[in-house]
Amino acid sequence: MRDEALGGAFVAASSIQFALVVVLGKVATNRGLPVQSLLAIRFAIAAVVLVFGLAATRQTLRAARGEGWKLIVLGSAGYGVEATFFFLAIARGTASAVTLLFFVYPVIVAVSSAALGTRVPGALVAGSLVSAMAGAALVIVSSGRLDVTTTGIAFALGSAAMLSVYLLGIERTLRRTSSTVASMWVSASAAAIITVFAFSSGTAQWPAGARQWWPVIGTGVFTSGAFLCLIAGLRRLGAVRTSIIGALEPLATATLAIVFLGDPLRPGTVAGGALILAGAVSASIARGGTSKVEATVP
Repeated sequence: MRDEALGGAFVAASSIQFALVVVLGKVATNRGLPVQSLLAIRFAIAAVVLVFGLAATRQTLRAARGEGWKLIVLGSAGYGVEATFFFLAIARGTASAVTLLFFVYPVIVAVSSAALGTRVPGALVAGSLVSAMAGAALVIVSSGRLDVTTTGIAFALGSAAMLSVYLLGIERTLRRTSSTVASMWVSASAAAIITVFAFSSGTAQWPAGARQWWPVIGTGVFTSGAFLCLIAGLRRLGAVRTSIIGALEPLATATLAIVFLGDPLRPGTVAGGALILAGAVSASIARGGTSKVEATVP
């Protein structure tokens, strides 16, 4: 029970850091940096931070045999595509609308997990899913306009689908590779594929001055921590419960906007936040699906 509660704390920490990435990424793109350039540099910085962390603690950079190539695929074709789709959707609609569409991914994960043969979530996990999704919808809807283009809808739903693939893939891939090494490989492969795309599409561009650099650096640093916490939590909880607790992200984003941007505190945010927290806590302590606790460091 204590290990699963720790897994919930890891995923919650990951959600907060991903919320910071979204806020800073929006700042960078609003200041003229192309999405592909932002993402390529973001993931490259994350990989470098993780490499330094591994070197400082004298850990290997190698993934376990048979797991490295899978992490490369999940990082490039999985998370790299997911992040690109998400920010392309943000450019074609309001953050509220895109986030609302994106957060269908816990349902996709739950249904896909059952279809793949993982044990069907129990009543407590299913209730946690409903509570978290309802809370996320309340927070998002109360935060503002829900305008998005048809293309934006496609990108948002595509992003949700790719994140589901990534979570289920990580759950089924990792056995012996530490979370830190896995996060580094995912970051590096995502950076590589997006860099190739940026140059081939003519959108490769270095940030211009501190005004663009500081939010980009922030996205990279927070991504390294978010990846590490996400994988460490997923190994303890499985993909279904991890995706449910991930609904904390819109609540974290709304809270950051209230604290740093002066957004008003709306009743929907309070009510939705309570539902999300109830779902997250329930999912952390519920026993459903499979989890794989690594034998080394998280």
